[in-house]
Amino acid sequence: MNICFAVALGNTTTMDLQNPDLILVKRLSEHSCSYFVVERIAGSDVVLTDIESGGRFNFEKPRLEQLVLNGQLRTITRRELPTKLTFKPLCNVKKPKAEAVEDLASKKEMERRYKYVQGAIEQSVPAYTEKWLTPFITQKASEINDSSPPSWRTLAHWNKAFVESGWDKHALMPRHKAKGNRTKQLPQEVHDLIDDVINEYLRTHTVVRYQKVYDQFLEQLDTLNAERKREDLSELKPCSYRWIVNRLQSR
Repeated sequence: MNICFAVALGNTTTMDLQNPDLILVKRLSEHSCSYFVVERIAGSDVVLTDIESGGRFNFEKPRLEQLVLNGQLRTITRRELPTKLTFKPLCNVKKPKAEAVEDLASKKEMERRYKYVQGAIEQSVPAYTEKWLTPFITQKASEINDSSPPSWRTLAHWNKAFVESGWDKHALMPRHKAKGNRTKQLPQEVHDLIDDVINEYLRTHTVVRYQKVYDQFLEQLDTLNAERKREDLSELKPCSYRWIVNRLQSR
């Protein structure tokens, strides 16, 4: 994934993070951008807030300034915001919903995923392929002491969900809800794979054939396990056929 940016703030290349009119722009695609304000500065740490989603992102000040100098971020003023955003009071950026009712394990998993996704973006990984992501994952897992790192394909999936949500960290929250001990025993990557298979099937079929969905799940799990084996990761066990049926019927 290549994400491009431009730099422009008047006729200068300097950036005053204390300027209340400063807006940082990240281009997501040809027709889509995210807009950020500086929420606070604590020493060398800068917290940016997405004006639309309320998502927050932490950067070290030198790193943020380097992104601007390298042309990976564009800077504008408030008056240059798109019309649909101009009339939103920036001091009242909507905050993520309270997480008090969220499962603690799910929040912990969300933060783990975010470390990988943010790290890949900050390091400007050239492409979200096995060649580029596998060494990055190995490095990041060691850095954060993660004994169960994701496969390169899973990280690519997390990044896609993150970017398409407008850089909302909560897009990385596990999508399943625990339902009994059997569900809790399924590894997170199996949950994600099940969701991917089901979502893809429902997009292309009007009639649900449970066995076909289960067969596709097993086929993709074999592919994922082959990748994990090459990365010296443990093999993932499949869920039962009944579990797939229950998940489809709950849609």
